[in-house]
Amino acid sequence: MTKKTLLLIFLLLSLLSKHSFSLNIDDDIRSGLTDIYNLKFDDAESKFISVQKNNPEDVKGYFYQALIYYYRALPTRDEKMLDRFLDLSDKVIELCDKRLDKNENDIETLYYKGLAHSYRSLILLNLNKSLLKAASNGNDGYRILSDVIKQKPDYYDAYMGLGLYKIAIGFVPEKFQWLLSIIGFDGNIKNGLDLLKTSLEKGKFTKIEAKVYYSISSITEKEDNSTVSVDYAKQLVDEYPESPIFRLVYAMMLQERTRVDESITQVNKALETNNRSLQNEMKKGGNALLGNAYFKKNDFASAIRVIEEHLRYVNDEDRYNISLYTLGLCYELTGNRNKALEFYSKTRTKFNEERDGELEKYAYRMSRERINSALRDIDSMIITANNLRDAGSFDESVKTFEKLLGSTYAGKFNNDDDKASLYSGAAHSYLMKKDLQKAIEYFEKTIMLNPKKEVWHIPHSYFELGKIYYRKGDKKKADDYFEKIYDYSDYDSKIFLEMRLANFKAKN
Repeated sequence: MTKKTLLLIFLLLSLLSKHSFSLNIDDDIRSGLTDIYNLKFDDAESKFISVQKNNPEDVKGYFYQALIYYYRALPTRDEKMLDRFLDLSDKVIELCDKRLDKNENDIETLYYKGLAHSYRSLILLNLNKSLLKAASNGNDGYRILSDVIKQKPDYYDAYMGLGLYKIAIGFVPEKFQWLLSIIGFDGNIKNGLDLLKTSLEKGKFTKIEAKVYYSISSITEKEDNSTVSVDYAKQLVDEYPESPIFRLVYAMMLQERTRVDESITQVNKALETNNRSLQNEMKKGGNALLGNAYFKKNDFASAIRVIEEHLRYVNDEDRYNISLYTLGLCYELTGNRNKALEFYSKTRTKFNEERDGELEKYAYRMSRERINSALRDIDSMIITANNLRDAGSFDESVKTFEKLLGSTYAGKFNNDDDKASLYSGAAHSYLMKKDLQKAIEYFEKTIMLNPKKEVWHIPHSYFELGKIYYRKGDKKKADDYFEKIYDYSDYDSKIFLEMRLANFKAKN
């Protein structure tokens, strides 16, 4: 064998070795991510630390180790886990800066720097920490990921982060979009979903996370009967059958589509396989979903059992007023008024001023109402009818509302607050049954009322009417109804309604 041949073989083996080594890094990262999805955090961290030792200049091992603590801190609100994530992500950004000083066109390094800033922004916002730091990191992340895609349009992993930004910003109410344009952010829910879909189809390391976010972001109005969110969540369970968190995501999507019995099955399977990291958090989330499901089935005894289990795992910063209020209702509906009062009185007055703080405030207000006034028969029947609808029993729900609308109960609805609850509830059940004429009739009855406490039924009914006429092709009338929403400035679930409006307009 000649020296020339030996040299050629050596060069070939060298190239193959380098190529194989690179593939091993990617395989190790994917294996570690699989451990994260299955909540095997210790196993994942060992793999990412091994990647660091073998590839000390590669940012991936450091970034994905930091990501573990992001997922530890987010559900637990553990300050030590948060500090660990912030320290590790600082190290990632520092390493990225050193590499970019040598080569400012290193797209992969630029991507991980943008992603690190993005995750820092998300966790600071979700844990109600420094808004200024969250905004600063968010601005950096948005700018860097946009630059990555601009320089390299086929860097598909970057599409996920940018897609999430587009969706989140797109949910900001229309009247505040001008502010975002001033600071250079632009939101577009449909564009964001398209970016997520590109990432889940073509991404290297973001396929699974993108699928989770795409599933959650694809939720539409219940009467649309869309299965997109359920289908993608089901794919996650099929791909990762050992993952309790993906089963909970699937269960949540099933409940959104009124498939309550299937949801219960998936939650129970998740709890059965919950023997790894975040065990208490899985019990907290799983039992909350079960409590909601049993309440919708009007199985109040079972709801009591699992909601009380859920409350064993909540911490001070969790939003648990709705659980206390629902538990109070369950006890009152089963005839135990004294026990109901105990839980109504536990709802707190201190709220996190965040987007979903509205539900906490609503549960507190309604708990005070229930303390001052016991459930009447018409209240119990409305709750039962609304639950039947949310559990997919549309015919039974309509029958109960029609009984309440009849002459037997007519004299019991003697103020506009009571009538708003009745008419709006009936209209929603007719809508789910696809009886649009009846739905229109009772939503229109609702908007003619002047309730003192339950004002929220009016703008929400304008929204429902707008959706109906939009689908009927009368976009002018639909827009008129949508605009009426803004005539009301102080009502329950205001921000949530404006988010629903933004979502509906983006997807239609």
